[in-house]
Amino acid sequence: MGLGREVIHIQIGKCGNAVGHEFWRDLCSEHHVEYKNEEGRGFLDTINPLLEDHMEVFFNEGSGRRGSQHRWVPRAILMDTNMQDLELITQDDLGHLYRPENIVGNDEGSGNCYAKAYHTEGPDLANKCLELVRKEAERADHLQAIQFTHSVCGGTGAGLGGLMMRCLKDYLGSDGKVMMQSFAVVPSPSISDMLIEPYNATLAIHDFFESCDQVFLFDNQALSSVCQSQQGEDVPSFRDMNNIVALCMSGLTSGLRFRGPLNADLKKINMNLVPFEGVKFLVTGFAPLTPIGSKKYRKAGNVLDLVQQAVSKNNVTVSCDPLRPKDPSTETPRARFLSSFACWRGAFSSYEIDKIVAELQAPSSHFDSHFPDWIPNNISTNMCSVPHGDYGDCITYVSNNTAVHEVFHNIGKQFDTLFKRGAHTHVFVQDGIDKELMQESRNVVEYIRMRYVHYANLDDKLLDGTPSRPGGKRQINQNAVTDGTAEIAQVLQQLDDGTMYISGKK
Repeated sequence: MGLGREVIHIQIGKCGNAVGHEFWRDLCSEHHVEYKNEEGRGFLDTINPLLEDHMEVFFNEGSGRRGSQHRWVPRAILMDTNMQDLELITQDDLGHLYRPENIVGNDEGSGNCYAKAYHTEGPDLANKCLELVRKEAERADHLQAIQFTHSVCGGTGAGLGGLMMRCLKDYLGSDGKVMMQSFAVVPSPSISDMLIEPYNATLAIHDFFESCDQVFLFDNQALSSVCQSQQGEDVPSFRDMNNIVALCMSGLTSGLRFRGPLNADLKKINMNLVPFEGVKFLVTGFAPLTPIGSKKYRKAGNVLDLVQQAVSKNNVTVSCDPLRPKDPSTETPRARFLSSFACWRGAFSSYEIDKIVAELQAPSSHFDSHFPDWIPNNISTNMCSVPHGDYGDCITYVSNNTAVHEVFHNIGKQFDTLFKRGAHTHVFVQDGIDKELMQESRNVVEYIRMRYVHYANLDDKLLDGTPSRPGGKRQINQNAVTDGTAEIAQVLQQLDDGTMYISGKK
């Protein structure tokens, strides 16, 4: 068996439960957990030690055995303020895998309002969920993380999700031993289901900023575009879009669930992806996503092709362009990869991956201008030898990219349009969220946006191009120095004259 490293999964609201459901469907498929046959439900349909070795990361052992096999139960907590939506999730074949006691809900509804879910209907549900988390934490050998799937557009996902994060932050403490991460659906730039989406999202982002360690962003407009352009779906269904999110989640967690030549846990991923405090909003891409008719034109497992797909704006799952060039006419800065994490699955050579990753950031590369020199070699990798069941050899590419400021700009712009007119603020005030708190949350969104814009506007080179005098050292470029890089710049300057080197004895 494995080493622990358990993860508690919490899915909240209609969207969060639908996304989480597809994630569990993906996990059951990859680990060969039977859920369609009632007699074999929860058991592995094949005897393969590789599949069962790290099952405890996302599954608990249930009662009953079949030969030498355990029954496995998802370590999932399902929450909603609408029991009808929960029943739709739990009534299909996969839904019967969930532990009934871990289904928490009522029929009060949130009215699509953050304030009602946070202050009025949420506290009782949050207390029940907190008790379930305590029990799961006590069962765990080494609890590593709590992850959420939810939408911050609606009231339940935003309000109840934010409340749960703050409650769990208090319960877990601030020592960082247990991480919290969110897979969050945010408002789309031009597609809106509800008028008060910007209010809900702004308040939820404030909760993320204070309580969450890393946030993976998605929006329906980007997901729909991925399904249409990359998978050939004329009219993508919500299940098609949810499946893209599930693919990213299963790819990111593959190193926890399977053995591999170079596996990383969530803490290592977080350490690599969040180089500056508070800058923790991440862009995700998955490859290959190719229409059936085009598969014969692509070489399967081509490392360079997969990387190029994964970083393309056509494959990322939130509305921004990670390769956006600088646009002086609109003062839009060039997009930069502050840090990246590539999760490879399949029969890849570590040599080939390292070679392509190095070439991607080389000075002669087309992508070099998007990788600043003040964070050198900022692509870390994870290798899992087990390919995806449906997509085979693949990559999940997660980046902390400055282009994400576009997401916060759009949400802030939508918020301002409503708030300046005082539109629907009474809905929040009557349930305990005053205008001052709403404005404070808006300021947090703007602060995050400006942090990303600041890093995007810094110069690439820490040292100027030529020495100030013959034989001298290059000067430090102060327009490229930021948090934590001043010391790096001084070291590079010391090494610059070539007198410091490492020699080896024969």
